[in-house]
Amino acid sequence: MPPARPLAAAALVAALSTTSALAAAPVTLSAAQEKAMGIVLAVAKPTSEAPVAALPGVVTPPLNGRRVVAAPFAGTVMRVHVLEGQTVRAGAPLVTLFSRDALSVSSELVQNQAELRVAEASARRLQQLASEGVIAGARAEEAQARLAQARAMVNERRRLLSGAGGTSGEYVLRAPTAGRVAALTAQPGGGLDAMAPAVTLDSADRLWVEARVSPEIARKLKVGYPVRVGDVGGRIVALGGSIDPKTRSLPLRAELNTGAGLAPGQTVNVIVLSPAPAGAQVIPRGALVQDTSGARVFVKAAAGYEARPVTVLGAAGAEAAVTGLASGARVAASGAAQLKSALGH
Repeated sequence: MPPARPLAAAALVAALSTTSALAAAPVTLSAAQEKAMGIVLAVAKPTSEAPVAALPGVVTPPLNGRRVVAAPFAGTVMRVHVLEGQTVRAGAPLVTLFSRDALSVSSELVQNQAELRVAEASARRLQQLASEGVIAGARAEEAQARLAQARAMVNERRRLLSGAGGTSGEYVLRAPTAGRVAALTAQPGGGLDAMAPAVTLDSADRLWVEARVSPEIARKLKVGYPVRVGDVGGRIVALGGSIDPKTRSLPLRAELNTGAGLAPGQTVNVIVLSPAPAGAQVIPRGALVQDTSGARVFVKAAAGYEARPVTVLGAAGAEAAVTGLASGARVAASGAAQLKSALGH
């Protein structure tokens, strides 16, 4: 046997439409009639944002928050101090390597330091002679230039050896900033070429979401417009300027306010929004019905249910933003199709 509820609802709609078609008056329904027609009410709430589109997206680490830690010297990985996914503080040891190149640079540093001491003494002596008029000032200037060059060589060697453990040839790569280990290339016993990436760090407290939008939707958006991923808010930080010839879409990137409950690589639903005018209300998308006159919603007023014309600002996902409704208005979130028939619209 067919379900009794749909038959009862159809009979009720037919009975109501016989009277309501004669006049555009509100329709009063009892609680039992509302239940039979599957009507569920929702309250219109003020909003400052209007949904533009719902898009599939992927959570990613921010490109401008990613740091690659590279080894200045080729060497052998002696020890790995971190694991992929681990959060580290600034200055924390990441990888220890042994490098013959580091040993060579250590020796060069000793030689450069000796040359610096000689250059300093020579520059002081020639400067004194130049001030007494014994030699030309140009000779003192040349000595100062050689001194500056010697200092630069020493500083460069010291910078290269900033993580080295004395003259042992061991070299420690440290985290330049706090973050999360996103990728770990170095493996114990393996080799690393000079300037090869050993560890990739992502900012621990920031996440982005990437999606693709059609040119039509992109024209409605601007950098700074809000987005939502579930209960997490964010803002658009970049909109692509060129259309992909294969997908006919543009890339959109948004920065999320928090990464709680999200992880890089996770597939999510992204709601992009635009500013809404004063008086805008957010209602369930299922409350909207369309006819030849435009969009309408069914409001439960004191006299009964009546159709109200509204202007749709945007709809995406389960929500729609409209104007033409008062804040707090009770609208039929479901059962609107039955009410449309009952009211003769």
